[in-house]
Amino acid sequence: VEITLVDNRTDLAAAGATVVCEEGISWLADNMQREETADIIIPCLPVHMVAEWMKLKSSANYEASAVPLPIHLVAKLPNPIKNGGSQLYLSHAEFLCPDNCGEPGFFCTSTGKERAEDMFHLLANIDELPYIPFVVRSYQLLPGVGGIYPEDMWNLLDRLHNCLNKPLLIATACRCHGVLDGLQFRRKGL
Repeated sequence: VEITLVDNRTDLAAAGATVVCEEGISWLADNMQREETADIIIPCLPVHMVAEWMKLKSSANYEASAVPLPIHLVAKLPNPIKNGGSQLYLSHAEFLCPDNCGEPGFFCTSTGKERAEDMFHLLANIDELPYIPFVVRSYQLLPGVGGIYPEDMWNLLDRLHNCLNKPLLIATACRCHGVLDGLQFRRKGL
């Protein structure tokens, strides 16, 4: 197993891991290649990695701008917490989940109650024209640790070319929680 830890702090050392001292999104945009990509990415960033990566990766040809999220859409989503006008944090839980949650298939480990629809499905099935959902699933790797397959990120980037000048709902979500950004991309110079 090869692990690469990317962080802008210079004081890190990790046994058995390659440590790269750079800003995470920039490093990912410069180094994650479709042909020779990592098996999985475990984001530990205070930003929405997928949305920021898409903006940076497409910046040679496209300009990205924030798109306000309609109030009636926000009202339909579970426990939304706004972070500005175009980003939401979402959760099926109305409480702070334990750090070691195993993301069960059908029942909440904290309450024992049946869990609602998987957040990644709920977001992918948003039918709110003219908004187009772009959703990447975060897969449970260990209790409290989620990962994203790079191929899923590349697939979103491939779809972007057919959705220019349209409001997108870019989301990353596991079964219970998610982050959603409203963004619009347009060709530079137009």
